Amino acid sequence: MKMITGRRDVLGTSVSVTHGTAHLALYDQAMWDKYQLTRLASEKFKTNTLIIEQKAAAADPANYEDPAGVFSSEDNSIPALMRRGVVFMCCHDAIWDQAAALIKADVDPDRLSCAALAAELTNHLVDGVVLIPGAAATMLELEQAGFHYAQ
Repeated sequence: MKMITGRRDVLGTSVSVTHGTAHLALYDQAMWDKYQLTRLASEKFKTNTLIIEQKAAAADPANYEDPAGVFSSEDNSIPALMRRGVVFMCCHDAIWDQAAALIKADVDPDRLSCAALAAELTNHLVDGVVLIPGAAATMLELEQAGFHYAQ
């Protein structure tokens, strides 16, 4: 997943301006099922496993050094990362591109227009995801605010 990260010592947060196929992780499971998003993501992802809470989420958060606890790599779902302060941003331009790709691939069971399909995808972003007009311009603004690009 590609992301913009902030200097935590100054800004106190990390931001994911998610793009490419990683962007698909920002949709809820209903969209994955309806639009067979695994076709765009890859066969590795039969479902959106990145939004599923992991077992480590139930661990005691007071034990922050637990190698299998809440703050470990055992709990890196999108909801867990959001609770830790990561802000996920979703590019509206990418949503339109994905809507057009779904229509072109004939994966549009309701035969929606591109605008209507893009609106439906937008309405099914994971709770807490911030919708932005475009990733490129937003990344420039974030860099001016002290963030830097990391992969």
